[in-house]
Amino acid sequence: MLDVNTLHFSLDEQKILDGISVRFEARKIHGIIGPNGSGKSSLLKNICRIWEPQSGSIVINGIDSREIPRKELSTLVTLVPQNTNIGFPLSVFEIVSMGRNPHLGRFEGLRHKDREIIERALQQTNIHHLKDRNINELSGGEGQLAIIARALATEASLILLDEPTSELDVKHTLEIVAILDELKAQGKTILLAIHDLNLARKFCDSITILLRGKLFYSGTPEDAFAEENIAEVFEVHVREFKHNDTTFLDFYK
Repeated sequence: MLDVNTLHFSLDEQKILDGISVRFEARKIHGIIGPNGSGKSSLLKNICRIWEPQSGSIVINGIDSREIPRKELSTLVTLVPQNTNIGFPLSVFEIVSMGRNPHLGRFEGLRHKDREIIERALQQTNIHHLKDRNINELSGGEGQLAIIARALATEASLILLDEPTSELDVKHTLEIVAILDELKAQGKTILLAIHDLNLARKFCDSITILLRGKLFYSGTPEDAFAEENIAEVFEVHVREFKHNDTTFLDFYK
């Protein structure tokens, strides 16, 4: 369980998150949507304590995250960021192995158990055949899968993803969605900042909408995409239609 309580966050004296309070249930996929600049990425970075809020609290399994040592927190929460550019010529295996760092002592090398976990993460993301490749030589989709594999190697129960399917082709998008469904089945809790509203409507168990740094809505996907919500938040209209029991959204001005 993850509880965000009256969270306030500012950057360079600009208010980014303004009193956000929302609860995310365990073992579900939670979509976070909103226009550009609404605070989606900032919320994720506050949850994993890349950034520290000015006030409010983030409670993970009943414990205030500020009371959890950072190394321990890294075994509980992991973030897959938007930007997967790596400035060094590292192999995919080396990138994924970084996910084991929170579990290792100072100057401690990878143990047999760690290598097994890394291998499993590579298999689960279908990139085991790429493990010796330079991360910077991969396609965008392959690189994103490598960063997700790194997150899996942490064994964190709470996985945060910031626009993981943006700019990816259909094949890699569907691969990532399948991985997220599998992770949910394994008991993981997933928070997903996402622009693709049809993808969010189809695969997420709950939807949280942010607007100008405030919580606009949190609840079921069915109610989230009501015409009045979409009109106010995105300034467009929406129609729903079904095909083979799947609901699709059609947006228009």
